[in-house]
Amino acid sequence: MPRTLAQHVFRRLQQLNCHTIHGVPGDFFLRTLDHVTTSRSKWIGNANELCAGYAADGYARTVSQLARHRSKDMDPSPMIGAFMTTYGVGELSAINAVAGSQAESVPVVQLVGTPSSKPMRQQDPSRLVHHTIPGRGMDVYSEMVDHVVCKQAHLRLAKNANDAAEMYDDALQTAIQRSKPVYVTLASDMVDLPVSTELLDDPIQVSRKTLDAGLVQDIIKRLAQAARPLIIADALSYPFGLQAGVNELVRLTNIPAMSYTSGKGIIDELLPSWSPDMPNTTEYSRNCDMVLVFGPLPSDTNTSRWSAIPQTENVISFNLDSVELSTMEGRSMVESSGREALAQLVATLRSDIELLKRVRNEAVENNKTIPQKRQPPSPAQSTTQDDFWPTMSTYLKPEDTLLFANGTPLIGGRALQLPESCQVVASPIWNAIGSMLPTAQGIAAAKRDHQLPGRTILFEGDGSFQVTCQSLSDIIRYHLDVTIFIVNNAGYTYERYLNGMQAEYNDVPAWRYVDAASFFGAKSNDPSYPVFTKRLETWGELLEVFADEKANDGKGLKIFDVVMDPQDVPEAAKAGLRRASEALKQMRGR
Repeated sequence: MPRTLAQHVFRRLQQLNCHTIHGVPGDFFLRTLDHVTTSRSKWIGNANELCAGYAADGYARTVSQLARHRSKDMDPSPMIGAFMTTYGVGELSAINAVAGSQAESVPVVQLVGTPSSKPMRQQDPSRLVHHTIPGRGMDVYSEMVDHVVCKQAHLRLAKNANDAAEMYDDALQTAIQRSKPVYVTLASDMVDLPVSTELLDDPIQVSRKTLDAGLVQDIIKRLAQAARPLIIADALSYPFGLQAGVNELVRLTNIPAMSYTSGKGIIDELLPSWSPDMPNTTEYSRNCDMVLVFGPLPSDTNTSRWSAIPQTENVISFNLDSVELSTMEGRSMVESSGREALAQLVATLRSDIELLKRVRNEAVENNKTIPQKRQPPSPAQSTTQDDFWPTMSTYLKPEDTLLFANGTPLIGGRALQLPESCQVVASPIWNAIGSMLPTAQGIAAAKRDHQLPGRTILFEGDGSFQVTCQSLSDIIRYHLDVTIFIVNNAGYTYERYLNGMQAEYNDVPAWRYVDAASFFGAKSNDPSYPVFTKRLETWGELLEVFADEKANDGKGLKIFDVVMDPQDVPEAAKAGLRRASEALKQMRGR
């Protein structure tokens, strides 16, 4: 019995480990939604399309944890996120999230339900269709989105239904191949067209660039000659499948290892050569003579306005389908799988004991700053950034997924000491306010679909929460397990340090965050979905949370409103904020 085109769409997503579709129902794809359940997929109806886009992004970001629990080698299982919007008004509401997936290399497919094939082809100006802009044509929205996706597939242009299915498959293959979002339109009159069941027998294949024969030997030669090598992990190590390999490299060689802001959590922080400091802030990293960088995304916000980038010109960068080698003479780009090059590097070092002895660092000195000892706060003392973040380390458990919202959570989160197998999700370049709450919803959905261990813990800003608070209703509606610490500093503290410390525009409304769960429909005494909320103003109240098993079990919804001073930021961040403020003044010509 043939499948419908819509069933093929959802079954193919299942093959790429996407079992939940996010989105907002719209009239042009309501019939498509009928096939979600017939395809044995699940639907999460979001409060708005922007949140759906962020949730799909979060779903796809669990790929590294999925790989740890599905595979013993370094090749992560293919994984994609998916969400559906209606034509025009729906898809444009989500374009911000899609742009973020493009910027940060997250494979997501946006499925857009369009009017039937005939009006899409003929575009008759005397018969206007709703959700259109008169005089702009029916393809105006796909022209807008073209800048933020790596491929588009308009299934109405296919010769027949099987051709449409293959066109769709090709888009998914491109999304996985390039680790970028794609855009697929499905006309409302194509949903029930029959397609061959045999199409799904051929899985989507992902082929990487062939490993250059001399590349690994060149890397090993330069590594053996280096007196002070340094390893830096960055955020794109997750989507590029580099995490397992870089950890094995650090274990084997004991080379000093660090990360940029959004690369935290990629390297096991229990390894002896790991340093929690930012690169270029320790004596060793300032004077290193070679750097291996994995998954680099050297944005200003990710590298403390580029001040964390070591000055050596001897740099090797591992990317998705290339390895970049820099020397004093210039740069060269080798088209080769970064993951395969790393795997071969590790295998060569593991098999050659004498070579490993030449490369291995037996002692690591001057690559860690000694933190100042702080007196434990008294129970009545107000919570502060410099006390909160280091102490939060005791709350964490292996396999937790931690999300850091932009601003003080992202800055303060570097002070956390992570247990093994924790994943950190942060935005290295897009930095869209409000993105992390719906991202947490998507991650929690993926963890449930794939029965992955660990809690989903979001460190959220009060301003960020107010942008996408509707995602809380999605979390509650679908009984997802999420723990939220809201850093409540009455506004945009990061921006206060940039400009306008006392300015009203940096304030946010004073919400009763502990009441948000009940407002969005959470029941107070539901044993199937426990809800725990608490406002924390003092150190003693925070310690009570740490000691309360109900606050630690990760089941149901937890919301902690952590009140801090509006001008309080981690001391270690102030120098970087001053640099950012000065740069802002220079841009204004002051």
